[in-house]
Amino acid sequence: MSSATEAGFYQSPPDEQVRRLAGLAGAALTEWGLSDAGLSSVAYRENMTFKVDAGSRGVFALRVHQGNYRTDAQIQSELDLMNYLDGQGIRTPRVVPTRSGALFTTVAADGVAEPRQCDLFEWIDGRLLRMTGQPIPGDLGPLAEAYAEVGRLAGRIYNATEAWEKPQGFTRPAWDAEGIFGVNGNIGDFRKLQDIPDEQRRLLVDVSEKLTEMLEVFGEGSDRYGLSHGDFLAENIFVCEDGIRLVDFDDAGDSWHMLDIATAVFDLLDTPAFEPCLGAFVSGYREHRELPDSHLEMLNAFVLARLLSYLGWCAKKTHMPQTAVIKPLLLNAFEQHARGFLSQRSGIS
Repeated sequence: MSSATEAGFYQSPPDEQVRRLAGLAGAALTEWGLSDAGLSSVAYRENMTFKVDAGSRGVFALRVHQGNYRTDAQIQSELDLMNYLDGQGIRTPRVVPTRSGALFTTVAADGVAEPRQCDLFEWIDGRLLRMTGQPIPGDLGPLAEAYAEVGRLAGRIYNATEAWEKPQGFTRPAWDAEGIFGVNGNIGDFRKLQDIPDEQRRLLVDVSEKLTEMLEVFGEGSDRYGLSHGDFLAENIFVCEDGIRLVDFDDAGDSWHMLDIATAVFDLLDTPAFEPCLGAFVSGYREHRELPDSHLEMLNAFVLARLLSYLGWCAKKTHMPQTAVIKPLLLNAFEQHARGFLSQRSGIS
């Protein structure tokens, strides 16, 4: 793919990018014998998701991966993990192999920057738990109960992955301190943020340095660190008739379990829903796995770590329109919790 084509793709409007990716998706569907299926866009963030309506043959979700992000081995490992969890009764989007039995394929198309890896899943009928930033409902009961179910799901996932003998060649990115907010962070480096005051930049660095020290002391014992989903955002949680289902394992990797918990509740901070939803999540989690109070005392630290990672994403994804909206919201939330964090003494166990 020429540099001119790559530049032309990323400089084109999002609707045009989606149109070109739809052409690539149509080509990919030949690997599943679904080239005549209907194709409609669902979501375009880093990855692109299309709904595939094949009539009597079923309805599916086709994921077109972002370019040059995951290696083939990492994607194979993600899909192996999903299949393993599904076999343990933890329902994930079921992976649909190609006609040759592969779990994904790689396709190039005119007008699209880089060849793209593509995989196919059975369609999930359900609704999103909620969108990040969405107004909180007046009746918190159903929302809290949903978070209790998410907590149960998290506990079951950690129990299952801790017992799993991973296949040869399994590889996923690590969400350790470096992976979350280091200079080589998995989704970007907050230090490369542009157009922020020096004082704010110093605050980001100071917090990252203290977090690094705290996480080193906290350690990576199996009771707190291991193979995790990596992205417990509410929009990755589907409420279905038969229960909660978790989607989007694109960030799965070894990490602290508390990072998943912080991700699940961080946007509820400073709202009436925070305490009941966190309490429900923890209660559900503890039905399946121990969660010491000393780990929960690290919640604010992991919220700040997660915010640093998202700010790293903003620094890297300046070409995406939503970055301009998200960045000031993240910085405001970070400042609200950072100064108190820097002044507290840490007693970690």
